Amino acid sequence: MKRIFTLLICLFWSVSASSSVYVVHDIEEGSARSLVFQLSELLPSKTQLIPIRNIFLKPNLDHVKHDDMIVAIGVDSFSEICEYATQGNVIAAFIGKEEYLKVKQTCSIPSSAIFSGAPLEIRLSLLQSIWFDKKPMAVLYSDNLFINKEEMLQYAYNYGFRFRFYKVESDRLSATKVVREAIAESDLIISLMDSQLYNNRTSQKIRKILFQNNKVIIGASFPTTHSGALFAIFSNSDAKLNTLASYVESWVEGSNLLPPSYPNELRVNFNSFLVRAHGLVLPSSAYLKSAFGLCSEAHC
Repeated sequence: MKRIFTLLICLFWSVSASSSVYVVHDIEEGSARSLVFQLSELLPSKTQLIPIRNIFLKPNLDHVKHDDMIVAIGVDSFSEICEYATQGNVIAAFIGKEEYLKVKQTCSIPSSAIFSGAPLEIRLSLLQSIWFDKKPMAVLYSDNLFINKEEMLQYAYNYGFRFRFYKVESDRLSATKVVREAIAESDLIISLMDSQLYNNRTSQKIRKILFQNNKVIIGASFPTTHSGALFAIFSNSDAKLNTLASYVESWVEGSNLLPPSYPNELRVNFNSFLVRAHGLVLPSSAYLKSAFGLCSEAHC
């Protein structure tokens, strides 16, 4: 009954407003309400946010107009909007760059994104300063990502590294097989934002194999350093929401759809156990900021 009431309210708002901002999600309702509230606090008071759980997406899309904005929370919401929407504009948030590029190839409406994780060049620049093993590094990815191998190989070359690419089926057995193949030639894996590959069960198995074989992985999000990654560069929720708010406001004020980007405020977190185990010397907090533009999570 509560969901039906929410849907009716959303439909009423979408019909009555001249230009609306929809927030499409598939997360728990309490988390969605908190996220929408935080975002609304960052926007002008006249901006109306309409939360929609993506199971109610299709009937609501019938009411989206060409000048409406849709905010997609996560890759699944973005994918569904791109599949079904015929009008409006969409900004994807809490999504990896390669996930976004994959879905964008078939997106039916104009789109932009606020990326999670960090640019590859920043990750490689930091890695270059602490990791001196020049063996090829493995890049695991699923069919959920668009991988520009030439661009990535050039980035790796610029920082003195080499990449080997391994496409992985998302099931646990296939991932285990490919990881064992990858670490036979590489001591380090660079992970990308890949919600299909790095689901909970598969991630646990990958980390277990790496630990048993004294290999390491560079994470793409903050939680990964607590579960076996050497380090991760990321933006926190506040930074993502601040950037998202500026994108929404740009659209509301002038119908200007800004290009996809990472938030300006990036942080780094290290796994102290792995740092000691591999005898690494870390840059100081001041150097992290001056050389890489990164805020050390321990000193933010």
